[in-house]
Amino acid sequence: MKKIRLPINHTIIFIGMLLFACEDNEGSDQNKGEIEEEVVETFEIPCLKSNNSCKKTIELKGTKNYTFDVFTTHPLDSVMSVKDAIIFVHGKDRNASEYFKTMVTAMENLEKTNDVIVIAPYFKNIDEVFNNTDIYWSYLGWRYGNNSQPSDSENRHSSFSVIDTLINKLANTNHFPNLKQIFIAGHSAGAQFSQLYSAGNSMEEKYTNINFGYWIANSQFFLYTNPNRWSDTDGDFIVPDESLCQGYDEYPRGMVDRNTFMNKLSSEKIIQNISSRKVTLLLGEEDVTNSALTTTCYAMLLGKHRYDRGQKYFAFLNKFYPNNNTSKVNIPNADHDRDKVYLSQEGLNFILSELNR
Repeated sequence: MKKIRLPINHTIIFIGMLLFACEDNEGSDQNKGEIEEEVVETFEIPCLKSNNSCKKTIELKGTKNYTFDVFTTHPLDSVMSVKDAIIFVHGKDRNASEYFKTMVTAMENLEKTNDVIVIAPYFKNIDEVFNNTDIYWSYLGWRYGNNSQPSDSENRHSSFSVIDTLINKLANTNHFPNLKQIFIAGHSAGAQFSQLYSAGNSMEEKYTNINFGYWIANSQFFLYTNPNRWSDTDGDFIVPDESLCQGYDEYPRGMVDRNTFMNKLSSEKIIQNISSRKVTLLLGEEDVTNSALTTTCYAMLLGKHRYDRGQKYFAFLNKFYPNNNTSKVNIPNADHDRDKVYLSQEGLNFILSELNR
């Protein structure tokens, strides 16, 4: 592991404090002749701890600059030799450090900690804001790519634009000259975030020299690109009677009334992205309970539970876009637990195959 010293100004402040202390004790025989060593704090690269030692702050620039926290194994502003990047998005509990721990463990198991930078973004809500530069989103809004809060802010940022910012940093060849692949991954609400981002971002066109991939694990919602939903009665996809479930095709479940970020692209471009981009659905075969499951009419049109909804969405893509680039990996014995997906043998085999492609 490589160690990096703290910035020199920290050292200067510390030395100044030592000199001040020596002047105060100049007349004390007890302290005469003693030389205190300069203590310079270091941090390890890769940073593999799921605590604040691996947390870094990035700046989102605009009319007003905001700050955003991420957990990362490698600095984002130094020359690093990593070949791949994984941006792992947390779920509804916004426990970014725990998600960071999961993916770091996967890299340790695969002996890839030196080759892969793992980044876990932390999408705060108002209860987690500690200063006036912290950016935050509504409880649900961050997972849809909605703009930050408050709504009267002079400069709002989509949560998806945070991923754009991270990708811009990773694509900087001055800092990451060997980087070839970027994966945006998630579980549960983080998987919904990642699937929506896969459909709506423009980074793949911007950085054609980088391979992108999206890992969608145990999401209960998916972006449908037309009004058809599965009908058990008909055994096929049909257009439901909207009078029985008003708004079922609205964003983020459908294409109606998309938010500002998603509206930057035409419906045709979003459909092209969904059918062409390298997306993998990771489906826990035991994720079949109603634990924290939305059961409104529009949700139940997608399937009975998360595993069923993933299967039906995969069938939807194959029916309407038979040449799509989405694949599916079923994970045996995995319920709604990110570790049972990503740290299972099937999950690790999948990750390794992605890193080696």
